[in-house]
Amino acid sequence: MKNSLRQWFCTGLLLLGFAAALPGQPTSPQALGLTLSLRAGEAAKLVLINGVRVSGVQTYTSAAGRTHLKFSVGTPEGTFDAIMYAGDWTPADRRVLEAGTASVVGVWGTFANRPSLSVKKASASPLAPQAGGAATAKVVRIDQVTVNPASVRKFTSAAQKVHVTYTFSVNGKTYQGVVYAGTWSTGTLDLLRSGAVTLYGTWSSFDGKPSFVTSRVER
Repeated sequence: MKNSLRQWFCTGLLLLGFAAALPGQPTSPQALGLTLSLRAGEAAKLVLINGVRVSGVQTYTSAAGRTHLKFSVGTPEGTFDAIMYAGDWTPADRRVLEAGTASVVGVWGTFANRPSLSVKKASASPLAPQAGGAATAKVVRIDQVTVNPASVRKFTSAAQKVHVTYTFSVNGKTYQGVVYAGTWSTGTLDLLRSGAVTLYGTWSSFDGKPSFVTSRVER
């Protein structure tokens, strides 16, 4: 009993010490429109990290005969160990991770006295809260935006949803933007390709760079 309490206490101290440096924004399955297999207490600790660099993807079999997926995730805050436990991953998840860049949803813990991310979902495209989901970022308006018309393009995610990406400049700096399936229309494309617009949305990150998740476009 004493050893269990000591282990729990030490793990808590480690997580508190690393908390300020650990990447990810709080989220929930409802906000993301996902169904996840979560253990007791994990829902309150769930985080979203878009655009991580993935390396070293490999399987290993535990003493109980269960096959887990181990890998590393690279973020602006550093590189961390990660795992998808048996029952949480599919061959499709593995293919997403092996592509080298992914968005992940998971829970921070510790393994061998180091932070470790238990990943619940891997996506080839950025993830964002769905309409009606819990807000995780403040909606902002950006005026006098210049969009590069040649950068406006559609792409299809692993879930067969068609999103729109583009680049835009404001105050002398260039950023990437995304409009998710269900949010854009032909009129949205026309506005973006017009070159000069006002954007509404939330800031996130993808591949270690700022990304503007766009909810509305106006002239």
